[in-house]
Amino acid sequence: MSENKINTINCEDEFGSEKRVRTIKKCETNRLLEVLESQLKHHDWFYEYSDDARYYNSGLREFTQIWQTIEKLQELGENEFDQAISLYKQHKPVVNTPHERVITK
Repeated sequence: MSENKINTINCEDEFGSEKRVRTIKKCETNRLLEVLESQLKHHDWFYEYSDDARYYNSGLREFTQIWQTIEKLQELGENEFDQAISLYKQHKPVVNTPHERVITK
């Protein structure tokens, strides 16, 4: 196991002890979270409103890739899945339309 200058574990090493397996899982988790964050930052959240099928299909493909990444994180564990959903909620825009009203008694 080796460390680089910024104290991160290099994942290219051979599998060794149980500790090494956990380190590989951590590396994979960090890599997938970085990929997910990049996907979320560059996703067109309003692709469903497009009149152009190319933009719609592109947005749908991006959205599918985002959920595939989230599912990979879910396979790694519950904590990783929670982190993925937290990132998703952080980047997904919340849009209130002007005609929405809260109805109370």
